Amino acid sequence: MSAKQSPRWTYDATLQEPIPNVPELILFGFDEIRSALPLPYHKHDGYEFVLVERGKASWELDGQVFETKAGDVFLTCPGELHRGGFNVIEPSRFWWFIVTPPHAANWFRLPFSERECFHSALKTLPRVQHIGLRAVQGFRKLGEAINSNSPLRSAAIRQAALGLLLAIVQPNERMISLADDLAEQFNLLLRRIEDNPEWRPGIEELAGYVRVSPSHFFRTFQSYTGLPPMVYIERMRIRKACSLLAESSAAITDIAGVLGYASSQHFATVFKRIIGMTPMQWRMYQHNGP
Repeated sequence: MSAKQSPRWTYDATLQEPIPNVPELILFGFDEIRSALPLPYHKHDGYEFVLVERGKASWELDGQVFETKAGDVFLTCPGELHRGGFNVIEPSRFWWFIVTPPHAANWFRLPFSERECFHSALKTLPRVQHIGLRAVQGFRKLGEAINSNSPLRSAAIRQAALGLLLAIVQPNERMISLADDLAEQFNLLLRRIEDNPEWRPGIEELAGYVRVSPSHFFRTFQSYTGLPPMVYIERMRIRKACSLLAESSAAITDIAGVLGYASSQHFATVFKRIIGMTPMQWRMYQHNGP
């Protein structure tokens, strides 16, 4: 990925100098994707955790697509083939890290009983769970520790990595709740947006759907999803377009009409701005590869 497309920083134990006394950390990184990029099937030797900081991303594993929004973590286990939904990663900002399974006797210097607790917890974690954006600070802390020249660098890395793992396997309920009285209404609204990509509501209609003021709705929606309402709706509309282009032979003009665009030209302009290629180019890529 070029710097223009995606500001990125990674630590990769297979390519860089290993961190002394922390063999458990395989990979750590940050990505900000400004236009959709291909992400084909791949797998890792450890547990991978991806936290979405901003935007929305989808992932495909075993034929099932998992949606993630800001504050969500997506989990894959060692050896599991997965890819971006429809083979791409949408515009978003996210963090990730990969750790070895807790099998080694000195895994993160933990005693046997605690290693077993982690082992049990990791096997039962859901694919997607909402842990909130406070966890971003944990990722930043881990990145700072990796870049540190301190003689206690390895200890700081272990502490930061364990802090993230604890936040994932034992999430703090106060951290993850949006607002208990609004969460269900927002989830219903998001499902309606996803199921009706041609819907073009205004802020007042959206706010009325969840029974809050427009100004409160705007702030809360952006906090919950990582995107302003209209940007989120447009992204979901283009996600539906990706599905229709990949899974049907419908004409692009017909797809534009189904999604409520006034013209195929307008549809193509919006699609290219978000995905980085025209609808026809994207369809050809899905069928033939790069």
